[in-house]
Amino acid sequence: MNHKLEIRNLSKTFSTEEGEMMALENISLEVKPAEFLCIIGPSGCGKTTLLRMVAGLDHPSSGEIILDGKEVKGPSPDRGMVFQEFSLFPWRTVLKNVEFGLEIKKVGNKARREIAERYIELVGLRGFENCYPYELSGGMKQRVAIARALATEPSILLMDEPFGSVDAQTRNILQEELLRIWKRTKKTILFVTHSVDEAVYLSDRVVVMSVRPGCLVKCLDVNIPRPRKRTSMEANEFREKLLMLLSLERSKACISV
Repeated sequence: MNHKLEIRNLSKTFSTEEGEMMALENISLEVKPAEFLCIIGPSGCGKTTLLRMVAGLDHPSSGEIILDGKEVKGPSPDRGMVFQEFSLFPWRTVLKNVEFGLEIKKVGNKARREIAERYIELVGLRGFENCYPYELSGGMKQRVAIARALATEPSILLMDEPFGSVDAQTRNILQEELLRIWKRTKKTILFVTHSVDEAVYLSDRVVVMSVRPGCLVKCLDVNIPRPRKRTSMEANEFREKLLMLLSLERSKACISV
């Protein structure tokens, strides 16, 4: 089944000691079924806040989020979340970490193990089922987190800077692995990143957000054939376009201070 996400006129305000602070303002966005969409923008523009609201972890001040025709009211297994921090349970093995969401869904022991093993193999960790997080590298931990998010068969995968805490070489490898998994599972992916290179390499479309209060500045199709070369002329030209947009937004922030 293809899954469609709609964000309609979304705004978010926080109460602070200085008064009300608007983090997001009137965001409307449609994420197409099986699309890989990246969100970039200046630090503090509300990218993570937006993702958390799609996940149901925060609630909008106004507007609505619709997934498969139903309004998002709170967390649900139909939205898998992968954070920058690996957020694994240190007392659980790889297998038991991946099984966690299935336990919450009360999937039986045999089926739970079979599903977990399938996704462990999908992320390339077969043979590490009985290892604990402290025995794994950073990249391996993030693979476990991805397997755990996928195991509950979510409609959409939400990823918040998932490769931000690993070294550059591991990051490139994980990007390639994620594209392989995306192609195989046909999941809809909403991916937040600070890296323009990452957005160009991974996505079908890139959304550029403004300085706070965050709103959508531009939504650009990445019309570069896959598999992509990171240093191709097309990639470099698209990267320059995104960097110019971000530079303009940062200059607005400086002017407003």
